[in-house]
Amino acid sequence: MARSFTSQDLVALPRLNAAESVVLATELITVADAREKQLRPKKLPEAIGRSKGRLAAAVATLEALTRPHGGDPVETKTKPKADRLLDNAWSGTFDWLGGWCKLPPERNPSLDEAKELFKLLYPDGLSFTRLPYKLEWKESKARLDAIRSARHERTFKKLGGEAFLAHLEEAHEAYGRALHITAPKPESAPTGDVRAAFLATLAALRDYAARVAAHADPDVPGSEEVSAALLAPLAAWESRPSGSSSEAGDDAGAPAAPAAPPEAEEEALADPA
Repeated sequence: MARSFTSQDLVALPRLNAAESVVLATELITVADAREKQLRPKKLPEAIGRSKGRLAAAVATLEALTRPHGGDPVETKTKPKADRLLDNAWSGTFDWLGGWCKLPPERNPSLDEAKELFKLLYPDGLSFTRLPYKLEWKESKARLDAIRSARHERTFKKLGGEAFLAHLEEAHEAYGRALHITAPKPESAPTGDVRAAFLATLAALRDYAARVAAHADPDVPGSEEVSAALLAPLAAWESRPSGSSSEAGDDAGAPAAPAAPPEAEEEALADPA
């Protein structure tokens, strides 16, 4: 069997999960950027510079894919907020209209219309505001439609309640949008292949380490020092014991990464979710 001497075969990385590979790669890139400013000219050897660029691109992709999401915070806050707004709108109108219905005819010339409107909107009181979100939206819409079909906008106006009606309509519209009934739900960003990005980052780490190590030449003054400085984060990295948990977000149920070359000690990819 023919021997292979690529960086993927020769470089043995420490035990890493996805989050740790992001940290290690970022450390290496940071050290390289700082060291580059000290060089004369201020430029890394071309092969190392190109390899560093590939490593930066790989880790940027992996970092984006493993960034915790935990659900859309806007989504989880919008629905309850819109629900409270609509509940308060119907509750406030209930109190306002109920007050007009309690006045004697001489104090409320539109008493009959007020009672008719109240019966139309609140045959069962405010119980409809305690229904599940979408059923409440349906009941709210039915009441607003009834106001328009019975031309009770005039009743609101006679009783000085235009602000209540406007608030009901605005709250109902906002509720429909929040529930994605009257507005489509935004499409989620497409998810990428985390495992592929993880393995690409490991490959980029091996390539970078091999090219930096190859830069050291005892006949070139300073080259060994530069090589050692650039690889210092990798040399100092302390792996976790096999099978231990990590604060980086390991998940016992995460799928195992494909088999790696025997020289490397890659850990199963942690589930970023």
